[in-house]
Amino acid sequence: MKKNSQADRKNQILEAAFKVFIDKGYSKTTMDDIVEISGLSKGALYHYYNSKKDLFLSLIDHWEVYTFNNFYKKESNDRKASDILRIFGQNVLETLNKKKYAYIAEIEFWSLSNYDKDIKDRSQRLYDKLLNLFEKVVKKGIKQGEFKELDIRNTAMIILAVFQGVNWFAVFNENSVSPKDYIENSIELIIKSISK
Repeated sequence: MKKNSQADRKNQILEAAFKVFIDKGYSKTTMDDIVEISGLSKGALYHYYNSKKDLFLSLIDHWEVYTFNNFYKKESNDRKASDILRIFGQNVLETLNKKKYAYIAEIEFWSLSNYDKDIKDRSQRLYDKLLNLFEKVVKKGIKQGEFKELDIRNTAMIILAVFQGVNWFAVFNENSVSPKDYIENSIELIIKSISK
């Protein structure tokens, strides 16, 4: 029971930090801001996190689970590689529609990665995990004869770059192209170019 209580409190802190960091940015956020939004005491906050930076580093991992939890839960063993890419695209669109601020947070992670080695390293681990995921999908497509022989890592990077492009829609009001059209057309273009 105590473990759940601790996990709940940590999640409460991370959710509050998420909101504050998105609203104010990292540099203007204080631990007091997070205390106020979380409804917990300052002591509780410092019990779990030694500093704002420590909390922010944990938030990068929380961001991944928070943003893509539905995708990781889906069974994909019996799906074609192209369908897995389409499902991931649907998940990205769903996240953009329901949790647009998650992409704003990602931009904050990128920005801080330029100035802080710890944040860069933690962000790098996240992106390596995503690239590895896409590499597995591409390998599956090649193995099953759906995709032609190609540079797996480079193809995974291209796929990741397409999904990263959705950040544009989180920041700017693009009227000529919808996020749905962007994601769906980009995925289909990739699938067409790598299919046998």
